[in-house]
Amino acid sequence: MIVALLLFIAAPAVAKNGFSLGFNMLFNDVSGGINTSENLESGNGLGLHGGFGFNQYLSIEVGVWKTNHSDKLGGKPADLEAGTLDLKVNLPLAGSHIEPYLLVGVGSYTLEQQGISEDGKGGRFGLGMDIYLFPDISFNVGITRNSVTFTHNSVNMDGKITTMDFGITYHFI
Repeated sequence: MIVALLLFIAAPAVAKNGFSLGFNMLFNDVSGGINTSENLESGNGLGLHGGFGFNQYLSIEVGVWKTNHSDKLGGKPADLEAGTLDLKVNLPLAGSHIEPYLLVGVGSYTLEQQGISEDGKGGRFGLGMDIYLFPDISFNVGITRNSVTFTHNSVNMDGKITTMDFGITYHFI
């Protein structure tokens, strides 16, 4: 109910140019060769992101995040950490406070469990929407697919990380 009310009273998006900074809550699911026994549960955590908007259509964003994943077999939980660099294409709707977006980028990932780390790199793509609550504050929701190649003992293992995130961003006007 409150979200619906905010959608109706929110200001149209205006703060696309310049710097932005925000935080988000993430939910990650790890699959593929890195989680073949499917012993890692979906996990959640927090992230920080910042960016620069070149115009109302194009921006670049960097992010860091960490999620925690329980082990279904009773072992110690695993931590998944990432650093990402994305190109974000905004699709503004005339007179609207809702702006859909597409993003494409790269990331560096570390999956650590019981003192053993698996490092990986890979590409990512996603979509979502920014909802402007005020001219300089937006709420976002998005889903991103990360295709990662992890390396363990000189052996490459493919992994897929599906990320759903919710966040708040302040746009410096």
